[in-house]
Order: sequence, then structure tokens, then C-alpha cells
Amino acid sequence: MTSLTSILAATDFSVDGNNAVRRAALLAHEHGACLRILHVLNAAGCRPLRDWFSPTLDFDLKEAQARDALRRLAVEISGAYDSTASVEVIVGEPFETLMQASEHVDLVVLGRRGHGRFKGLLVGRTLDRMLRICRRPVLVVKTPVQGAYRRVLVPIDLTASSDAAIRVADRMRREEGMHVFHAIHSRREAVLRDAGVPEHVIRESRLMEESAISARMRRQAARLGLDSTPMNFALAYGHPVRSTLRHAHGLGADLIVAGKQGRSTLGNFLLGSVSSRVLSEASCDMLIVPRPLDSSPPQAATAVAPRQDSEPCVDNAALARSAAAHAGALTHGHWIHNKARFVSRRSS
Repeated sequence: MTSLTSILAATDFSVDGNNAVRRAALLAHEHGACLRILHVLNAAGCRPLRDWFSPTLDFDLKEAQARDALRRLAVEISGAYDSTASVEVIVGEPFETLMQASEHVDLVVLGRRGHGRFKGLLVGRTLDRMLRICRRPVLVVKTPVQGAYRRVLVPIDLTASSDAAIRVADRMRREEGMHVFHAIHSRREAVLRDAGVPEHVIRESRLMEESAISARMRRQAARLGLDSTPMNFALAYGHPVRSTLRHAHGLGADLIVAGKQGRSTLGNFLLGSVSSRVLSEASCDMLIVPRPLDSSPPQAATAVAPRQDSEPCVDNAALARSAAAHAGALTHGHWIHNKARFVSRRSS
């Protein structure tokens, strides 16, 4: 997404649905984008609505009332966010209608779940399907709008999906630079300890691993032309879901931007089921960015040791043997540069 010129917000008139419209209005104001507000009236699901309208009202009047509710919402956001929107009520199947409408916009904004009289027309299965299949970035709004996004967290796995997420996050950030985060999740240290590798060698290996991943994260930003963009990089060891949520909480992030690998199920983006679980458990809004269609199939970044794509995978036994050999070399006074760097860090 090189520019944000058009935004689609869909609402079922629930609290979350209307918060999605308000967030979309603020983004439209910030970016000078056109805003379209949509409500999908599902003809097959209108029977439950009669309890709210009236059993005697016909379908045309239900549609008119929905259109009137949209107009009132448009007036509200016009005054609050100085943003003019077009409104539309479409009778049809929610998912198919939203997919068709999303083809002509840069960003789709949806509420996480519905709690109002229209519950079930937009949320749940429809939202899940949109996140899986939609080829546009989808912003899931979970919180009331209290201003522009200030702290944007981008958890990455160093793939093409991460590239797409970083690019979109750069468009979304405002007050602060983006925060790029990678969780290192592996059994590397456990393997080394099981092999009897000395603790000081394990610590040295960990420093080398962190340094290599940090350098790779910075090279990724530079490759995207964002090396001059205010950007904070952070690493943490642990499970990607817990590490990401913990980092988001400590940072006070109000938006998480994650890449989607473009596979067949909602759970299979970023690192396995990480993004879907983060979306479920995070307290802030989350923007899901699809993997570019022209990129190669995703290869998750290794958490054992970042390497060039041409290098072969190293199994645990080989890793243990290599570390043990390094340990022996270190004992006999070799591995001089790494030893000096480690001693220097320890003495400081």
C-alpha cells in the first residue's frame, strides 16, 4: 500500500461496528482519503430483526431505517473528525458483499464483534473469512477512538509478509516511530546445555545470535527504503504469542500490525497461529496485512540462527557438536575475537 486514498468501513450498528466507523473517519481525515461506510442487510437473516423493528414492518422499511442510521453516523463523524463519508446499504450476503466492496479500496475497517440488534450480520464467521481471504489490509477495531495511533508495534518473522507489514505500519504511524519486534523461539540453549556446553559459551552464542538477528532486522528496513524512518528494534526470547503480547503491553501499543502469510486458514499467518492468537488476546486494535501476491512462498525466519537462504539447515546434533568444538577451542585460547568481545561485555 503505497498510499492511503480510500477506506471502507462496515458496521452492523453495534458498539464495535460504530467504533470501526469512527476510527476509519479519523484515518480518512489524517490521510485525506475518501471514506465509504457500508451496512449489509442480509435478507436471509432478517427474521431476528423483526423483534427490534416491528413484526408488521416490511423489508423496504427495514432498509430505510438502516440507511437513516448510517446517515446519522455520517453526520456524527463529520462533526467529530472533519471527514465526509458516502453511506450505502446493500442487501446481500455479508461476506460476498464486503469482498466485492474491498476490491476498490486501500483499507478495510471492521469492528471485532457485534453486541447490538444487528449481531451476526457482519461479525464472527464473516470477519474470520475476511481476514483469511481479503487481499486488502484489514483493520480490526477493538477499542474506542481516543486519538491517532501513537505507538505502532510490528511483530515480524523476517519474510515477505513482514516487508508488507512494515510498509503499511509506516503509513499508519503518527506521533512516534514504529516499534519492530522479533521473538526468538527455539530450543537452541536447551540443546547446548544438554550437550554439556559450558555456560559462558552458551552466553556468547546467545550474544552472537541476538547481534545477527538485530542486523538482519535493520537490513530489512534499509532494503525497504526506511532506514531513515524513526524505528525502534527489539528482541525477546520466548513463545511468539506471549512475547508479543508482553511487549505490546509494556510498550503501551495502541496498534499491532502483522503480516499474513496468505495460506488457507486464519491461523496460518505470521508464525503459525501467532497472529490469530495475538488478535484474540491483545487489548489494542490490530491490522492484518496480506502477503504480496508476487512474492515467493513464505519461509519463516529461523529462531536458531539467522542464515543466508543458501545455507543448509543445521540439526540439533550438529549444533551441539559445533558448539562443543568451539568450547574446546575457547579453552585452548582460540576464538580470540569472540572471547575478547565477551570479556569486554562482562567487565562493563
